[in-house]
Amino acid sequence: MPVAMDTIAIILFVHSVESRYSIAGALTAVAALTTVITAPLWSKVADLRGQAFVLKIAIPLRIAAIISFVLLVKNGAPIWTWFLAIFIAECGSVSIGSMTRRRWVNLIDRENKDLLSTSYAFESLLDEFVYIIGPIITTGIVAATEPVAGLLLGIGFLVIGVPLIATHRSSDPAIEKPEFGEKLKSVTRNRKLQAIGIPLTIAGGCFSSVNISVVAFTTEKSMASSAGLVLGAWAAGGAVSAIINGAIRWRISHGARYLGYLIGMTLIAFTFPFISNIYLLAVALFLQGMCVGPLLPNGLPLVTNSVSPSQMTHAITLVTAGIPLTGALSSFLAGRIIDSHGASAGLWLPFGFLLLACISTIPYAKEYRERS
Repeated sequence: MPVAMDTIAIILFVHSVESRYSIAGALTAVAALTTVITAPLWSKVADLRGQAFVLKIAIPLRIAAIISFVLLVKNGAPIWTWFLAIFIAECGSVSIGSMTRRRWVNLIDRENKDLLSTSYAFESLLDEFVYIIGPIITTGIVAATEPVAGLLLGIGFLVIGVPLIATHRSSDPAIEKPEFGEKLKSVTRNRKLQAIGIPLTIAGGCFSSVNISVVAFTTEKSMASSAGLVLGAWAAGGAVSAIINGAIRWRISHGARYLGYLIGMTLIAFTFPFISNIYLLAVALFLQGMCVGPLLPNGLPLVTNSVSPSQMTHAITLVTAGIPLTGALSSFLAGRIIDSHGASAGLWLPFGFLLLACISTIPYAKEYRERS
């Protein structure tokens, strides 16, 4: 839950004390960029030392740093200390989603590809639910109580959820060390990981630019309060498609479906700048969401079937680790474009990033043709 709550919680809390949105935005940017580095490192440690080992170290560090951040902001400490506290908090950021997906691989025979695909689709469904409900809960509790409540609620979810994961021994993957004399190459050199991770990283620019452009679009139409519903339609499309994708026993390979959904996202994004009606935009986003939901579940099997179990958590994390980078870039670009040319111009950015993502798949054509 905190992954869908902390960004908006930080913005609401900081803005209540420091009226400049630029400070809150800079803090969330530091948080996102730090996570890009730390999450893959913790996942690598999880492969070497076990998930429980990582959770027992990283999460207490994160909780302590967030509490320190709250106290520093509340007591008017120098702003540079806020950034330091957020940096330390994100040094304790682990990819819970990657850990749970790794556990599914441990619970299910890797040869049972249909059931593994269903488990990945189930995780994507939960992701969509989290991203729908997280911001709603955060803004609701802040409005009803105090600005700091969103961050404290996120800590509460960690305190409840992490021990449940750490103590769930039946799903915890054993530490699988390489066989004696076996030399494993760096997982970043795995071409299937590159074939899935690079396009996803570039496509990450679509997500942030859609968020800010939709807010600007609804504001221009004097319907700013409907932005959440329009974005909710986007997530709802992903949830519906995740259910469908997980229920069907496909004859089409994972690689072909991955490419198909990526191309579908791109074609639908091309319509965004030409839409002038909020309801039509919600429909278009719902349809694109139906391509977003199954994208990762169809890409992951290619990666998990091509790496050693001793590198799997690290590999799963790397698939999506770069998304915050292009997300930060697209947010900056979208803001500049919208300020100068309006919301409809900003809606060209999702298409641009997705077109680049499609082009980036060309060098890996052979990787997608191979059946996973």
